[in-house]
Amino acid sequence: MERSAYHEFRDLEDRHWWFLGRKSIFTHLLARLALPKKARVLDLGCGMGGMLAELGALGENFEVHGADVAQEALVHCRSRGFAKTFRAHGQALPYEDASFDLVTAFDTLEHIPQETETLLECQRILKPGGVLFLSVPAYQFLYTHQDRIVHHQRRYTASGLEAKLEMAGFRVLKASYINFFLFPLILPVVLLVKLLQFLSRSKPGNRTNVGVPVALWLNTLLARIFAAERHVLARLSMPIGHSLVVISAKPTTQEE
Repeated sequence: MERSAYHEFRDLEDRHWWFLGRKSIFTHLLARLALPKKARVLDLGCGMGGMLAELGALGENFEVHGADVAQEALVHCRSRGFAKTFRAHGQALPYEDASFDLVTAFDTLEHIPQETETLLECQRILKPGGVLFLSVPAYQFLYTHQDRIVHHQRRYTASGLEAKLEMAGFRVLKASYINFFLFPLILPVVLLVKLLQFLSRSKPGNRTNVGVPVALWLNTLLARIFAAERHVLARLSMPIGHSLVVISAKPTTQEE
């Protein structure tokens, strides 16, 4: 990502509706996983460490690691007390085979050109029965200048990502779109932005969407609406939304 985006995300991760809503959804789904009491967890693309504390809170004896390509982000993580954070590329992870119970990649895979190699690396470092939790942006037709700012290589569909995971040797447990309550509002706005960007001759700025000021009351309302999806997602998978969550597992010896 652009350096400015890292700083924006650091400043907004504890108060912006999008960060608050997704964090609520992710932690709710993660808490439902049957992880070992002493699980070893890797957050791939940990950024400024916005989810490391939540991952550690899943269990009293969880050992949480973080990996990212941005050294500045890792320095910030360590300043927050997350010592087990290392610089690494997704396609070449410095960990032993079958050494993690859970690998998370929250809006990370779309940044990595070596997508297939990264999924294979996640499969390699997971223990048999270990879980890969992915969140990614949905639908290539929604790709805008915002995606360019944060260096997105692509956006996804559920069926497309499921196929890629299965090719990498994973068994898909759940695939659902998220941010579906607000999607009827988001879709026309994004399409209008794309049209204006196409028609405009001026060069777009480097500010991300989350950097756009939102009134406190509206920010609170949007956060609550987004977070409320967790109750639906605990039981159902939704067919449409602005983002996508896929949970998959490395087969056990008996399943192979």
